[in-house]
Amino acid sequence: MRTALAAVTALLLAAPACAADFSRAAVGTSGSEFMLFDTSARGIAMGGAYSAATNDASSIYWNPAGLSQVPRFSATFLHSQYVADVTYNAMAAAKRVNDSSVIAAGVRYLDFGPISRTDINGQTRGQFHPRSYLAELGWGQSIYDLSDSEVDVAMGVSVKFLHSDLVERANGYGGDFGVHSRFYGTSHTYDVSMAIQNLGIGQKFDKVRDTLPTRVRFGGGVRPIKPLLLTIEAIAPINNAPHGAAGMEYNVDVQKNMQGSIRAGLNSLTYDSLGMASMLTIGAGLKLSDLSFDYAFAPTGQLGEQIHRVSISFNLPAKISRRYRER
Repeated sequence: MRTALAAVTALLLAAPACAADFSRAAVGTSGSEFMLFDTSARGIAMGGAYSAATNDASSIYWNPAGLSQVPRFSATFLHSQYVADVTYNAMAAAKRVNDSSVIAAGVRYLDFGPISRTDINGQTRGQFHPRSYLAELGWGQSIYDLSDSEVDVAMGVSVKFLHSDLVERANGYGGDFGVHSRFYGTSHTYDVSMAIQNLGIGQKFDKVRDTLPTRVRFGGGVRPIKPLLLTIEAIAPINNAPHGAAGMEYNVDVQKNMQGSIRAGLNSLTYDSLGMASMLTIGAGLKLSDLSFDYAFAPTGQLGEQIHRVSISFNLPAKISRRYRER
């Protein structure tokens, strides 16, 4: 795994870059921005500080190494309503194939709705309907050779095909790589993760091929007490300045097969452009046996709108005792 991590890191460092990359000056310099739209209302409500905590089918987006935490089978669906009637939907499913490996697949769909087409004179010439699609395959693997009684190590990869139908059409190809470690050596359990997202070949609508919105995530999580999860994340996107996020989740057992959750998070990505109010996210969840319902709310600051996300997840527990340890 160390060899694979070194190879991917070298690839990232060797990729062409300009002086503006990883800064505010790089905003708008990459294409396929819809690849950065978060999936899973649970992770969104926690401010996006989720790459070290993800443990279901949505891991294919946040950190494919998290797929290794799926005990048996997981499926998830997200619906997001953005401003100006823009909608975003994502779904994914993951299945354990053996004691150490999990395979996953997912699709995402961004719909801008019908838009009037006008010519150079301002005359209406019908309508067009911009849409973007993404299909992905993922693999999560527990690395037993690097694991022992004090740490569990996992690695994951995913590959993506993306297609956009705007005025013109274009395709692109990408992939993610992630690692996750869980430490047991103290009175608390700690999780640490790294994910490199959106490496690959961008879309070409005319003569120039866009750069994919590559970014690197470093995350951590801890449970100071059993019901409480605290997470933190550092994110470095090629098309913006590095920023941070933090999240919390508190779980309450209502009865034997029912659990409620409250969540909150902060993400500094939009602080400069939309103000402090846009940094806050809140949400709630309800788990009924193997079925979970999650909701996330985020204000948009100076835009004066709100963004609502709803997701539904189905997660089957393991049939037998495994080396897998459920979160």
